[in-house]
Amino acid sequence: MSTDLEAFYRGVVADLAESLPDGSITWCQAASAEDVAVALGGELSSAVPCSLSEARGEAGHHVQWSGHGKTLVIGELGSWFVVVEPDDWNGSESLPRLSESGEAVSIHLGDTLGHYDLHYARQGEQLCRFRWGAEPDGDPSPVADLLSGLLVTSGTPPFDEWKMHALILVERITGVRLIAEWLSREHVRFVQGPHARDVPPDDGELWP
Repeated sequence: MSTDLEAFYRGVVADLAESLPDGSITWCQAASAEDVAVALGGELSSAVPCSLSEARGEAGHHVQWSGHGKTLVIGELGSWFVVVEPDDWNGSESLPRLSESGEAVSIHLGDTLGHYDLHYARQGEQLCRFRWGAEPDGDPSPVADLLSGLLVTSGTPPFDEWKMHALILVERITGVRLIAEWLSREHVRFVQGPHARDVPPDDGELWP
């Protein structure tokens, strides 16, 4: 593996530690950002330009009254749409639907609890999941040729090393590179509607 590529993704991991310590990033192919938003329960009327830093603050407000971030930041990267969800992980839960026309992959980043995993789906079926500190779930054979040199299949490497190798695996699957400039740009934000997972606070007060 190129040490230059590792160095590049170490930089991305460092940026994500600041901008997305808890949340998920999902790559999928679709006709439009609106189609992706609908697949994830986003309300089309809520679409506005938004940066990741702004979305993270907004998601924090949503967490206080629903228990989930409910904020989808969707942008294009090559022929893929990338969804960033601060404090939420709807992408990994919806991968079968997001992969109906091809492939989809989602990384869940959980710095607070040290929870990290990568989900892969193809043609409407989730095939496998790679988890930090555990053996893969499902059938990883469809991406076996892409795993060479990567520390995502077993063991307990340092968290940042696992995240770096997970991002390299995503690049091998998608053929596109997630760069810091993409993460810092404005994309389109959608807010999810009511969800069965929403958990209002005990006092019933919602964030204004």
